[in-house]
Amino acid sequence: MVECKSSKLTFCKQIRKRDSMIRFAVCDDEKEFRTRVVKAIDKIFMKNTIEYEIEEFIGYDNKFEEFMEQSYTSKIYILDIELKNSISGIDIARKIRKSDWDSIIIMVTSHFDLGYEALKAQIMLLDFISKYDECEKRLTAVLKKAISNIDHKKILIFETNGISHRIYLDDILYVTKDTVERKCIIRTTYTEFAVNKTMNQMIEELDDRFYLTHRSCLVNTEKIRTIDWKNNIIYFEKDESIDLLARDKKKGLKEFVSVD
Repeated sequence: MVECKSSKLTFCKQIRKRDSMIRFAVCDDEKEFRTRVVKAIDKIFMKNTIEYEIEEFIGYDNKFEEFMEQSYTSKIYILDIELKNSISGIDIARKIRKSDWDSIIIMVTSHFDLGYEALKAQIMLLDFISKYDECEKRLTAVLKKAISNIDHKKILIFETNGISHRIYLDDILYVTKDTVERKCIIRTTYTEFAVNKTMNQMIEELDDRFYLTHRSCLVNTEKIRTIDWKNNIIYFEKDESIDLLARDKKKGLKEFVSVD
């Protein structure tokens, strides 16, 4: 079961939503400890301009699974190893790692020995923290390290209608050219943006993971799920697709990807 501040179903704290942000999942069955973690996160983010969102869970359930499946580039999980009426934090981490090796996982525990069990579970933890051994101090240090790792991801910076945006390149699915308004449309895993840039400018600003599949389309090859070569359709996660694949671009695309 999950609870929420805005309803009786989920505990959810959203801070200054924008195009790219860090999403936190704090999973602990003790409300007092979740509050301590949230305060530690808030304190860190008061000192910088990074935007973030926090969701609180008391265990693994459908809501937690939905969070796991969301296509956010930057997610940080803070999991208690021992959870009442739920699978353990270690088992939750195993579920996360079945499909996600990019998100950061931090484990907390009341029993220090269990922390070593978590480290041996081969779930690529950033760290584990004892609830009773300078918890806030250690959590703050680990969170700063986690945020620093995320900050090193490549970003695209642009301005639309007087608003500056910072998009992680990892979040971009593809870029298309709007010939009517002479703009480029950036399609991400969560929304799209119209930018006053030419396709050539976009090619210059993006890195070599992006491939020009059509004179009007630039695709993030790392986000391709599968390709229908016969019908020239490129599929991405969550059934997002685009049919801009020119015949003379197929050979080059095949050098980037190996899909069915």
